[in-house]
Amino acid sequence: MNTFSDLDLYYLQSGEHTSLYEKMGAHLVKKGNKLIGTQFRVYAPNASSVYLVGDFNGWQKSHPLEHEIGGVYQVYIDGLTAHENYKYLIITLDGRELYKADPYAFFSQLRPDTASQTYNSRYKFKDQDWIYQRTDYDFKTSPFSVYEVHLGSWKQKIINQTGEGASRENFYSYKELAPLLIDYIKEQGYTHIELLPIMEHPLDASWGYQVTGYFSPTSRYGKPDELKYLVDQCHQAGIGVILDWVPLHFCKDAHGLYQFDGSWLYEYQEEHDRENRQWGTANFDLSKGVTRSFLLSNIHYWLNEFHFDGIRVDALSYLLYWRGETEPDKINQPAIDFIKRVTALVHQEFKGVVMIAEDSSSYPGVTHPLDADGLGFDMKWDLGWMNDTLKYMSRPSIYRKHHVNEITFGMYYNQNEQFILPLSHDEVVHGKHSIVEKMDGNYQDKFHLARAYYAYYFAHPGKKLLFMGNEWGHIREWHEYTQMDWLLLDYPVHQSFHSMMQYLTNYYRQHPAFWQYDYQAHEKGFKWAAIAEEANCFAFSRFGDDEEILVISNFNDQDIFDLALDLPAGKTYKLVFSTAILPTESFELQTNETGARITIPRLTTFYLKDVTKRG
Repeated sequence: MNTFSDLDLYYLQSGEHTSLYEKMGAHLVKKGNKLIGTQFRVYAPNASSVYLVGDFNGWQKSHPLEHEIGGVYQVYIDGLTAHENYKYLIITLDGRELYKADPYAFFSQLRPDTASQTYNSRYKFKDQDWIYQRTDYDFKTSPFSVYEVHLGSWKQKIINQTGEGASRENFYSYKELAPLLIDYIKEQGYTHIELLPIMEHPLDASWGYQVTGYFSPTSRYGKPDELKYLVDQCHQAGIGVILDWVPLHFCKDAHGLYQFDGSWLYEYQEEHDRENRQWGTANFDLSKGVTRSFLLSNIHYWLNEFHFDGIRVDALSYLLYWRGETEPDKINQPAIDFIKRVTALVHQEFKGVVMIAEDSSSYPGVTHPLDADGLGFDMKWDLGWMNDTLKYMSRPSIYRKHHVNEITFGMYYNQNEQFILPLSHDEVVHGKHSIVEKMDGNYQDKFHLARAYYAYYFAHPGKKLLFMGNEWGHIREWHEYTQMDWLLLDYPVHQSFHSMMQYLTNYYRQHPAFWQYDYQAHEKGFKWAAIAEEANCFAFSRFGDDEEILVISNFNDQDIFDLALDLPAGKTYKLVFSTAILPTESFELQTNETGARITIPRLTTFYLKDVTKRG
């Protein structure tokens, strides 16, 4: 049985412990190959006493924990092994009785039940080749396209239309999802999937963003070893897996972290700092050593035990600034210091893992190195680009010419950070409409404009992220309680859209011009060829070491004749893709001393490849 040392306590309280999960929680004890019992350990420095309660003792105070050191309590229960439901009964200094789930539980009951559960992991990963190759991975000069997935509503066994939380029988397990997701992702051509939070959470409608079990994969989709199987199978199929992580806040359910030992152990002392009124949750106090150690250990746990390839940090701006108020005097320095510690830990101990920030603020240097006073992230969601371009597409064509900056502005700040372009779950919920429904025009024109927009999107500098359903032109907003409308693929307009998106995703992946110099765009990877404000037309070239692809987008509801292009003389470009013509009817464009002119149909994007004969 393990012990909790003076050094462990020092690192816990100083905020530098990165592997508390190896000591805290419920650890099954073996003698030889046989499980003989379980050791439990919890940190509750402000408790007067702690009891272990569960099915095994009728939830009675028959198993007190012993105070081990500095607020750490432990007990060993002989004969108690896997799949036992338990909680800690914490007696507070003022005599209250709090029944708390284990903060370090590795498994939990299915909601609405809230007990923790002992678990014996037996899974052995077979992804050594992937992990080895990942250490040399350079995302900057590689294709990086992410398919964002909510596991409970991507597909369901039994389609739920009630508007209520689905039962376990509706959901595919992690293991059952593995072949379905992998076959689909390989066909579609994405390099990664990103899972909306899969830590245990009580409310389906929170989508996993209001967590109670930070070390517990949600039991909605099965057991922890099944999640390991899903990640492992993705790796063996050449697909990376990114985890959505929530270090800002936690839900206030009575069994969770909230006022854990009768004190504000993990959260702020003062109510105006503690209460996150936007989500009805409690904010983590990152000035506290126990909170920092808890979260550092948590990110270490998911990367070490589950082999995730990336972490997407949710709502970074609410960490960087007090309550999201982004005035300079609202900067939250302890949180900034903590984030720097997180990115340093990940990059030092998990080579090739990428750190991605969802940040809606203009805080400088989010993706700059730590030694250049940055935060050390690898990528930042370009929410400005997303908001601007979707706003532009929603405008009637006649008004777009007055808002050209919504298309061009992104390239003015493009090199300030290393961006990923997100068309995420947040854009297709709560009255925002689906991406297709955001487009201006009648039903048919919405699809024409969406096709032109997505082709422009895949060619624009920046890595890519698409939420599930975008790839076939989902019509209704996403709801977490029912599966996506796969039946739409029975209709020709969606079939055609889906085929185009599959082509684009694979074309993007196969052509270095679209990703090799994403983060050196102005020097090597990007050059404007036309910004035709009155015509709602835009053209630019993307460059790789050995190729140039000219991208021309007509976002006008009229055909545009003789669009002037600023291109070098003596070049030949061949049409290789058009959103308006399937299959592609190819033609060549010749340039001279004045560039070139082209006619492009309404609501269309062209890709033309430089095929100029050299020498």
